[in-house]
Amino acid sequence: MDSSPGKIEIPLRQQSSSLSDHSIGSNSTIAASPISSSIRRPGYHRVPSVVEEDIVSSVGGVSHFPRKHGHGLGIANIDVQKRSSTTRVPVGSKASPSTPSSADTLLSPDFAKPAFRSHSKGGSGDSREEREYPYEPGGSSPDQPFTTTSDRERLHQQSPAGFGDNGDLICKSTKPLATGRSSWLSISILALSIYSTFFSGFWLFIAIIKPRYNHMIGVPHMTVQTASVLYAAFAKTIELSFVTVFVALIGQILSKRALGERKSMTIAEMSMRSWVLQPGTMIAHWESVRYAAVTTLGVITLIAALMAMLYTTASDALVAPKLKFGRAEDLVMYGKVATSFANTYTIMNRCTTPIPTSDDPLNAGQTCIELEHSGEAYHNYMQYLGSWVENIGVGNGSTDMAERPAPVGMLYDNTTVKGTWIQVSNMTELSKKWNRTVNNVTMAMPHSGIVKAARDPRNDIKQPQDLSGLGEYHIEASIPSPVVNVLCAELTEGDLAPMVYTEWPDYNGTVPNSLTWPNDFNLTLDSPIKTDVDDLFGFSSSQVYPIFPKLPLPYNTVFNNSIKWGSEAVYLLATSPVGSYTLCSIRASLSPDCSTEYHSSGSGGSLNTNCASDNRLAYGKANPKAPNGMWVPDWVNVASVWGTALSLNAGITDGQASNARLLTQLIPTGNTLQSSLPSISEALAVLAGCTLLLSSLDSPFIHYWNYSTTVTTLAEPQYQGFNASLKTMTYQSGGSQKWQSIFYIVLLLVFLANLCCLIYFLVSGSLVTDFVEPQNLFCLSLLSPPSHALEGACAGGPAREHFSTRWNIKLDRTRDHVWIEHNEAQNRGARNYRHDWSGTTQQTEFEMQSPVTRMYSRIRKKRSSLL
Repeated sequence: MDSSPGKIEIPLRQQSSSLSDHSIGSNSTIAASPISSSIRRPGYHRVPSVVEEDIVSSVGGVSHFPRKHGHGLGIANIDVQKRSSTTRVPVGSKASPSTPSSADTLLSPDFAKPAFRSHSKGGSGDSREEREYPYEPGGSSPDQPFTTTSDRERLHQQSPAGFGDNGDLICKSTKPLATGRSSWLSISILALSIYSTFFSGFWLFIAIIKPRYNHMIGVPHMTVQTASVLYAAFAKTIELSFVTVFVALIGQILSKRALGERKSMTIAEMSMRSWVLQPGTMIAHWESVRYAAVTTLGVITLIAALMAMLYTTASDALVAPKLKFGRAEDLVMYGKVATSFANTYTIMNRCTTPIPTSDDPLNAGQTCIELEHSGEAYHNYMQYLGSWVENIGVGNGSTDMAERPAPVGMLYDNTTVKGTWIQVSNMTELSKKWNRTVNNVTMAMPHSGIVKAARDPRNDIKQPQDLSGLGEYHIEASIPSPVVNVLCAELTEGDLAPMVYTEWPDYNGTVPNSLTWPNDFNLTLDSPIKTDVDDLFGFSSSQVYPIFPKLPLPYNTVFNNSIKWGSEAVYLLATSPVGSYTLCSIRASLSPDCSTEYHSSGSGGSLNTNCASDNRLAYGKANPKAPNGMWVPDWVNVASVWGTALSLNAGITDGQASNARLLTQLIPTGNTLQSSLPSISEALAVLAGCTLLLSSLDSPFIHYWNYSTTVTTLAEPQYQGFNASLKTMTYQSGGSQKWQSIFYIVLLLVFLANLCCLIYFLVSGSLVTDFVEPQNLFCLSLLSPPSHALEGACAGGPAREHFSTRWNIKLDRTRDHVWIEHNEAQNRGARNYRHDWSGTTQQTEFEMQSPVTRMYSRIRKKRSSLL
């Protein structure tokens, strides 16, 4: 060392047996090349540092090295030299420059900074520029020239442990090249693979069978919000575990390729893991996709990346629970029976009124039910007339009963009722038959008892309110439907003479009124007189004709409510605006030709009849012996109260009731129906529809009373079974739209990919080091020699042909050092540094026993993967 005055030599550090003691400090950075003494960064040679005189000052025990300019490490014991030119040696030349040594490079991490200033060299005419690199006191020059030789010789002159005799860094692997089945990495990857395979298969199974959750979701169990979160969370864990396992598979395949003899890997293939982890990189770094996507593994990875992106969406579409209607299922339902059909006393007791029975013991119930009849009947009637107005407005009037507006009703204020016209007869033919205008209509209404049965806990049907008001269900019950028949015929005054009290021969002149009729008059007949309409209306000794107090004036009606028990019908006499008389009989029965349909939703319900001839659930199909047209005498009592409530008898006092006026205006004027108006028969049937709904509540679901004949009301309601078809809307897996079936491909491919990954990891057992992982690749690259195959990629990254350059991982068997280099055999014409790794072909028996060497040899000898 030069001991001239003005210089102070400060030793760099004390010797140490540990490599860490020679690690890079704050003042210099060692970029170690591979470890053999013959392992150089070929093509680069030492450029001796030529600096001006350093001034070293020490303040408070801290050394400072102020310099005006120059370059180098700034270490105190470096000789002060004059700047001199360096002979440049072409890349790949074996000639050595006139330098004292050819050790590997000592690099500063900031060597790439472009900050420098230049000036022309001397006045020798040489136009080359000399660059002076700024120096920061206490640290390395941020712009130190990149050379393969530097001042490192002086750093390691004493050859501390961890370095070779000439100062080369010896990197001996401290971890094995592969991990066994019992390692945490192998166990965790295998566990994730099992989890992902099982649940992706389970998810696919759920999507295929589309299970219904019935009572599992909804009140009082799990809410749909909670269920949606759980399904989304499970789908996300499947997606994340799939991504983790597939990326691990890519790393294993590429690492084994690079370690093998016949195959290698490219930078484009190294980037494939990012396609799965960060799908956006396929757009941002499309160049790598261009080179890798054409390979078999690239195509599989692209598909896996797409499937991973869509997996949660596919789960939401096909697996997450959604409200859906299931298939209709046949079952036996049960409903409570408390009374017989059309039990007027039960109807009155069920009517709610603030007036206690004790205050009005005789008429409290009748008053209440009359109000209910009038309210329900007029409401239904106005709805029906409104339908006619709409039809007339759009020109849809028709004389065909099947095309005319259907009867309507209301139940519980939230259930709309729709009846059906059945047993339709031809009015023209019927009129010709009886030689008078005759109109006969029959209206079927649904059995209202099905509503209570649907809500009965015994049937265990999920109600809409149990699903936050979003649920629905549809029931079709094989039960009889109550029907009302209205037969109206035009009669002359002579035809009516036996039926009108004021037309009797022994009439005494006393005019009946609403207060005196019929109690103050003797209406007993010794023998009924035969009339011209006995056959038409079925009058006989057991079913006598009605007796009316008087002939009503035009626009008026009188109602026969003096009928004794046993009669099958009530009767109405109406006078048209032109003075003609029309007699109508109104009677009810239970029909086996129909079934009852009930649809319930959060906004209400609908109650309909299905009287189609091909209806498999029609009551008569299961009960062929059920009679049709067996009129119910008890209904006459209900209808008597109904007629009074609707002022159908106001004509007894010439009351000119509005309802009677409208009914008389609907009397047909010919032998055919009018396309623009309903007939009086249709109107009366719609008005009487409410009586059918009230009469069937709590009544049997069969066509007869099968309990004690001495009582018509049960003290304790009894369950009665009936056949039905149930279709419910509950939460169910599966797509809600047909096009969502395309997502089955996503679920299937993810499951198959998981299954293949699981088989691979089960068969392979141990895992080699994943050199595609960034931390492993960084260490491998930093401890590998540079290559001209990546020339120009130091700042902006690889481009074009760089992506297709093939790379292999090599092993220095003498020192268990692994490095990466490009495969010259598969990259013809590529420029590359040549290496002479000491010991790569010479092995001793001891060296072959090295775990790294044994694993390396085993991997290279294995048959290469199809991928």
